[in-house]
Amino acid sequence: MNPPPLDLDVGIIYTYEQHLMQPLLSSLAASGDGLAMRLILVDNHSAEGVETWRHVIPNTHVVRNDRRLCYAANLNRIVRASTARYVLLLNTDMFFQPQTQCLARMVEFMDAQADCGLSGCRLYHNDGQYAYPARRFQTIPIILARRCGLGRLRPGIVDRYLYREHDIHASFDCDWVSGCFLMMRREALRDVGLFDERFVKYFEDVDICLRMNRAGWRVMYHGDTYCYHLEQRGSTRLVSADAWRHLRAYAHWLCKWGTWPRRTLAVAASLRSVAL
Repeated sequence: MNPPPLDLDVGIIYTYEQHLMQPLLSSLAASGDGLAMRLILVDNHSAEGVETWRHVIPNTHVVRNDRRLCYAANLNRIVRASTARYVLLLNTDMFFQPQTQCLARMVEFMDAQADCGLSGCRLYHNDGQYAYPARRFQTIPIILARRCGLGRLRPGIVDRYLYREHDIHASFDCDWVSGCFLMMRREALRDVGLFDERFVKYFEDVDICLRMNRAGWRVMYHGDTYCYHLEQRGSTRLVSADAWRHLRAYAHWLCKWGTWPRRTLAVAASLRSVAL
């Protein structure tokens, strides 16, 4: 007789972030009481390996790369290795407060929302500042407002982009959620497929959220629980390697979905209604 499926696979990519791993894994292990949970740890051809970390969470599956892979490709390695009902993709610069039971609450939320394919939770920076993980799809006005300082002249554009009209403790449908914490349903992943590795880094999270919506799955923000993201955004500097990667990823996004991506969702919804 086959054992019941795991509730949750948690995927983490390790390259060189030694100082982040202990607080992440120890708080992660204590944040899913009652869950049948496994860690999928990708060793992204790191110099020292992951043996130090594989025993922090007893049920750990290690995926080893024989060469350094890009971020989107590593996410796909996790998705391919996953067998649980849900898979959670996490950055290494995250940590939890075990008393909030973030993972258990997120699985409970997904169980209650059978048509939700992907979700995220409240996120805070280390200083307690709210990180606005739920966002609307980027458009040229949003890019200009965020990148060129025009948001000071048109603050409503940025407010709308960040869903500031919603209570952060509420739960609601959104265009996309931050890729540092992505919880995805297995059935939804079967429908939409793997991450688009042409994005390399940046916009791969936005892309898969749009594809979830196109396939008829809800993308949702759940404000009842939270974790912390020690974000250090290199892409915010106008002249940097990360900023260049971000620009290239956005160029691929424009080629793939155009300047008004919500129009593709309207077309997909119309086609689904005709099929019904």
